[in-house]
Amino acid sequence: MTKFKSSKTLTLFVIGVLVLLVGSLIFLQNAFASPKTSSLIVKYRVPEAATTMAITGDLKYYGFVKHESALKVALLLEGKIRGKDVQRSSVYEISQLMSAWQIANVLLNKGVSIDCSHGCPGSNFDPELLPGGDLAPTIKQQYEWVKTYEDCVKSIGHDGGQLSSEQYFQRTGIKRCVAPDGREFTQGKEGWSDIPTP
Repeated sequence: MTKFKSSKTLTLFVIGVLVLLVGSLIFLQNAFASPKTSSLIVKYRVPEAATTMAITGDLKYYGFVKHESALKVALLLEGKIRGKDVQRSSVYEISQLMSAWQIANVLLNKGVSIDCSHGCPGSNFDPELLPGGDLAPTIKQQYEWVKTYEDCVKSIGHDGGQLSSEQYFQRTGIKRCVAPDGREFTQGKEGWSDIPTP
């Protein structure tokens, strides 16, 4: 009877260990997997002063990896094997379709140096992204609500746009407004015209 109990206990222990191992392998495979099933290729700029923690945090925050720790492990292991580190002041092409291993490979091997001595863009992503990784709305999308001269006046702010000067109004009797998205509205007239680009 005791032999039967110990054999049953051993069998249950072995099954328990196997379940834990299989569960751990599934979790690890999922942790390193790509977070999305469709995505664009995005340019990711790594600033000169960026730490590895800032880079992995950025990529988790913007939806490029499921688990920040998975990317840290991939960077550490790949970096040790290849004797490399993430090159700062560089741009990388990455996608949310890539696994943590693929992103680590890109960050360690495929950077294109950039010169920011005359300034760099405000965002590290091109096109600009929202937290979670969705594309930020374009300036045209942000201002599609502007339909009239009055709307245009309300839209002027930190994104640009301008009103015609008081001197222009006195000289012509016309008030104009250029919305931040480049459309020009005239007070008292319907619609708008696009400002020609040089």
